[in-house]
Amino acid sequence: MNSELAIMGVTFATISVTLAAIGMLVRDIFYPRVEARRRLELAPEEPKGELNRAFFHLMEESGTSLSMETGLLIVMGGAIAGGGLPLVFTENLLAAAGGLVLGAFLPILVFMIIRWWRVRSMMKVLPQALQAVADSVRSGQTLSETMDLVSKEIKGPLGSEFAYGHSQLELGHSPLSVMNRMVRRIPIPEFRIFATAVVVHRRAGGNLSLLTERMAHSARDRQDVRSHLMAVTSGSRLSAVGMVAGSIIAVALIAWLEPVYIQPFLTHPSGPYLIAGAVGLQILGGIWVWRILKSSY
Repeated sequence: MNSELAIMGVTFATISVTLAAIGMLVRDIFYPRVEARRRLELAPEEPKGELNRAFFHLMEESGTSLSMETGLLIVMGGAIAGGGLPLVFTENLLAAAGGLVLGAFLPILVFMIIRWWRVRSMMKVLPQALQAVADSVRSGQTLSETMDLVSKEIKGPLGSEFAYGHSQLELGHSPLSVMNRMVRRIPIPEFRIFATAVVVHRRAGGNLSLLTERMAHSARDRQDVRSHLMAVTSGSRLSAVGMVAGSIIAVALIAWLEPVYIQPFLTHPSGPYLIAGAVGLQILGGIWVWRILKSSY
C-alpha cells in the first residue's frame, strides 16, 4: 500500500512539474515579457552561491530568452521525470536514481551545447566586429551609432548583442551599464578588454579606435592559433571520441546479439556497481582528455 502511494505521488509530481516546465517554456518563447530580451532595468541580478551563479552564467551565456527560474524548473522536471518513470515501470530504486541524475543532466547538457555553439560563432566574427568598431570610431561616430553599424554588418549572435547594446543606449542607459550587461552574455576575453576600454575612454579619454584595432589583430591571431591547435590535436580528439563511442557501440551490439554475456552484470549483486564504475571511468577519462586539449589563450 505504501509503495503504491509512493508511485502515485511520484507520478503526479512528474506530470505536474513537466506540465509546468512546458508551460513556462512556451510562455518565455512565445510570450516574452519584454520582446525577446529583457530591458536593462529589468535584467536579473547575479544570484548568490556558487551553484546558482554557475547556472545563472550558463543561462546568460547560452543567449536564451528563458529566465533562470524557467531553466531551473526544466532541470527539476527532467530530474523528476527521469527518476519517476523508471520507478513507475520497474520499481527499481537504483534505476530511479540513475534516471534522476540523467534527467537533471540532459537539460544542462543542452544549455551547455547551445552556449558552446554560440561562443564559437561569436569568436569567429569577433575580429571583424572589433575592426568595424575601430573604423567607425575613427570616422567620428558615437558609440550607439557604432553598435548599430556593427549589428548590421555582423550577423549571428554577436550582431544581435550589438543590436541589443544599441537599443539600450538609445533608451538612455549609460555605456557602463550597457557594457556590463553585454560582457555577461559574451564570455570572450577580447570583448571584456574592449568593454573595459570603452568605460575607461568614457571616463578618462584616449585613443579608442587604435586600441580596438589592436584588439582586433589580437583576436585574429588568437583565432589562428586556436585553429592551428585544433588541427594539430584533431587525431587525439578523434581517438578519444572513438574509444568512448566504440565502447558504447560494442556493449550495445553484444547486448543485442549475445544477451547472455550481459546478463551476469544485471543479475549478480556486484554487476550494477561494476557498470556504474565503468561509466564513471569513461566520463572521467573524457573530462580529462577535454581538459588537456582545452586551450586557455
